[in-house]
Amino acid sequence: MLIKRLLYLLAVASLFVACSTKKNTVVSRGYHNLTARFNGYYYSCVNIDDGIFRIEKNNKDNFDKILPVYIYPAGDKAKATFPEFDKAIKKSSTCIQRHAIKDKKGAEIPSSGNWIDNNWINIGISHVYKRELFSGLEAFEYVARTYTKSKDKYTALAWMIRTNNEIGSVSSSEQLISLLKNDKNLPKKIKSQLPVLEADYYTRRGLNTEAATKLMEAARGGNPIYGASRKTRARYTFIVAQLFEQQKNNKRALEYYKKTIKLKPNYELVFYSKIKMAKLLDVKRNNSEKTKKDLLKMAKEFKNNEYYDVIYYTLGEIEEKERNAKQALYYYKKSVQTSLNNPNQKGLSYLKLGEINFDLANYQPAGAYYDSAVVTISKEHPDYASIVARKKTLETLVGHIHTISKEDSLQKFVKLSENEQNRIIDKIIFDLEKEEARLLKEKENAKNSNKLPENALSSMGQPINQDIGNPVAATSFYFYNQNTISFGIADFTKKWGNRKLEDNWRRSNKALIIDEPTNEKDTAKTADSNTKSPNKTRDYYRKNLPVNDTLIKKSNKKIVYAYYMMGSIYKEELNNTKKAVATFEELNARFPQNKYLLNTYYILYRTHLAEKNQPRADYYKEKILSEFPDSEFALIIKNPSYASETNSKQSEVEAFYSTVYQSYNQNNFSQALSQANEGLSKFGKNVYVPKFEFIKSLCIGKLKGIDSLEFYLKLLVVKHPQAEVTPLANEILLSIKKQKNPDLYKVAEPGQAQLDTFMVNFDADHFLIAIVPDDPKIADAFKIRLNTFNNTYYSSRTFNLTSNLFGSNKQLVVLKTFASAKEVVTYYENLLRDPELFKDEVKKEMIDIYPILGSNLPLLYRKKNVESYKIFFLDNYKNLSENKIK
Repeated sequence: MLIKRLLYLLAVASLFVACSTKKNTVVSRGYHNLTARFNGYYYSCVNIDDGIFRIEKNNKDNFDKILPVYIYPAGDKAKATFPEFDKAIKKSSTCIQRHAIKDKKGAEIPSSGNWIDNNWINIGISHVYKRELFSGLEAFEYVARTYTKSKDKYTALAWMIRTNNEIGSVSSSEQLISLLKNDKNLPKKIKSQLPVLEADYYTRRGLNTEAATKLMEAARGGNPIYGASRKTRARYTFIVAQLFEQQKNNKRALEYYKKTIKLKPNYELVFYSKIKMAKLLDVKRNNSEKTKKDLLKMAKEFKNNEYYDVIYYTLGEIEEKERNAKQALYYYKKSVQTSLNNPNQKGLSYLKLGEINFDLANYQPAGAYYDSAVVTISKEHPDYASIVARKKTLETLVGHIHTISKEDSLQKFVKLSENEQNRIIDKIIFDLEKEEARLLKEKENAKNSNKLPENALSSMGQPINQDIGNPVAATSFYFYNQNTISFGIADFTKKWGNRKLEDNWRRSNKALIIDEPTNEKDTAKTADSNTKSPNKTRDYYRKNLPVNDTLIKKSNKKIVYAYYMMGSIYKEELNNTKKAVATFEELNARFPQNKYLLNTYYILYRTHLAEKNQPRADYYKEKILSEFPDSEFALIIKNPSYASETNSKQSEVEAFYSTVYQSYNQNNFSQALSQANEGLSKFGKNVYVPKFEFIKSLCIGKLKGIDSLEFYLKLLVVKHPQAEVTPLANEILLSIKKQKNPDLYKVAEPGQAQLDTFMVNFDADHFLIAIVPDDPKIADAFKIRLNTFNNTYYSSRTFNLTSNLFGSNKQLVVLKTFASAKEVVTYYENLLRDPELFKDEVKKEMIDIYPILGSNLPLLYRKKNVESYKIFFLDNYKNLSENKIK
């Protein structure tokens, strides 16, 4: 018994000694290798496999792009698999801490263990799948650098290549690939993986031919033990087909799509292989009927319900190839209608609908489809920028079309008798109430049956406001067209659901709160509005009607501008000369005395000349010469070299003016005066005339005194009120007035305002001003957004928006009137918080916006000193702000 006990104690002592990581003995190494393999490493591998399985299961490939060789989780989806990889890191880290044998200094002895390096690799793999790429790279580099005698260093090097490719450091991958290819001791497992690593490297560099060659090698199978699975080989084959398709080698692409199907991969890969084969069909050489029948058959199978949009899109592409636009439009609309959870495919279908309608010159529906495409299509689309640009062009064009339709309808409406007007308005209110009741009933039915209303899908795929402005609609009055209203409500419900009618309904963040002064009258109005909705009263529809000659003139001015801009867009941006000519001619027929008459005559003359329509070109040529004989266009027609001569003359004037200015700068006032007079007589009318006269005035002032200076400067201001030098002339005149009348311009007592400085009166009427660049794209966009802001948040208020030139290259936009400084500052802060104001071409740094006292505006306009007013504003108005004005 004693001997047995001694042996038992000896065994326990030996085991205890073996557990130590400070002993590098055979027993110790055997124990730690066994435990590191079947405890830490095994379970971390299980966790990694579980994580990869979840990633591949949840992976949604974008088949419109070349598939990636390796499947990694997208950045936003990586967190879903964090638990599995965190467990793997924890298991392997604990294993390394407990089973890595160390020397007396605490440093790991690499040759003492066989599985510690594998645990390090698992840590690196876990970091890569967690998208912590640099942490993973550090782990692989540690293994490659430390375990130089272990074959596992090759696995670490392979993962280093994969990680560098993901990071984008392909140059580092190239060196490592070369190292592995030239290593004679490369394990068979890594050798079988090498073509895939190379293919991944080549696709990152855009070398698609080399990538296809390597993937074909990997897809053959090769080593039955280390080779890729059939599922993986099918993916490689599909990528090869995609690469050939991108190279326009359709024959090879079809061959490899067929091979993909033969490998019997998952259904998604089979489905897209068939779709790709259908898209590659050459309709000129092959009959497409069988392909279309097969696709329509697929569209009837319930298992394809998730892919109906792709099937109909492919059918649309085939019809488009066959130049059957009508049927192509039908299928693209079906694609939109059946799209369930593939917004990018829906966006591509919208884009096709927009492109076909654009080619057919159906610009209104095209604009609506482009608008929908921009909302749904991926921003990574290669033509996304041009899609957005065309959308904006069409949006502007449709806006002008709607303006004409709206203003014509309003003018037609006011000509009706009051009884007829009331009848139309009452019909609108009745139809509105009827539609609301119908939608409410459908909403309740949908809730009860837990499904969409029957007509929900039928409205999908239709462009927003497709029939707006159509003169043959149910009623000719633009805003009261019931078909348009019903369509708009249905489309709104489809896109946004049944939203509550409230301020900022579209905003998820309703941080922008508009504070407006309230009083008892406002409260009473609110109470009344609770009993009856404003859009169900006759007064609501009578607002803003052109009921007198002044308002009709204003309405006609809008129509004229819209016609001119439409014609310009057709001509310059859409290259549709036929529509441009028709638009300009319609403008001139309706408004024979419009302000753009000369411009349109010249555009029509040049357009007909370019199209070799000599009779019409001669017609407009005679119009210009007879009606505008002294115009610049008439001079160009009479003398084709007039423009080049004018430019040459302009350069000569500029050079001469520089000489005059140099003489004045050198205090040669007599010489400068003589030269200025010479310039005025020699060059005639040109843009430098005000500058010559300004230097002339200064020289006379220096030579003859202040009274002469004042006289000539006043003459300059009267003759050239908009000239670049006029503000400076006004400044000098004001200084002369101060010298002559010091009592009127003396410094005021504390608390009083000076006559030539900005005043403070917070209780008086205020305006909001904006100084914007004199560029129509910027200034017009800013004014449109300002009006949109007012209509959205201040719909109960009536503002007057005006604009004037402000110097040579600025516009002064004025919004009035606000009852007090507090009111305008509140509006100002709300406006600056609006996210829609400053975007695209309207840059915040290009525009100065300030509240201003009404009586201060003339002084600012005269001085043109915006920086001076900015200082005044910050000093005096900051205390009115809830947030500190900067």
